[in-house]
Amino acid sequence: MKLKKLPESELEIMIALWEADGPVPRNYFDQKLKERKNWADSTILSLLGRLQEKGFLSCSKQGNRNLYEALVSQEEYLAYENRNFLQKLHGNSIRNLVASMVDSRDLTQSDLDDLRQYLNQMKKEE
Repeated sequence: MKLKKLPESELEIMIALWEADGPVPRNYFDQKLKERKNWADSTILSLLGRLQEKGFLSCSKQGNRNLYEALVSQEEYLAYENRNFLQKLHGNSIRNLVASMVDSRDLTQSDLDDLRQYLNQMKKEE
């Protein structure tokens, strides 16, 4: 399946679903999103329906309730978003990404040390 960028509202639903780590009933989203969103039942159902149409989640019947389960993992979607970000904004260059973060002072020396250590570890594992 070819992934597509999710609108913020659909991403909120997926994040809640990924946090559940398994099938959940519809009312789970009321409880999970109550603090952040004040969505009507119809809004949540609409978002769940759209995500199902896009292939991000499945809905199965268990007794008298629907259970929702993620079909796209958080890791898959994060990899998609990272690739998209890198391609669109940094010419598909990790070097350009890191350089822009260093130039804008978004990376501290500690961050650079952590990155260097991570890269050295990855090199050893090859």
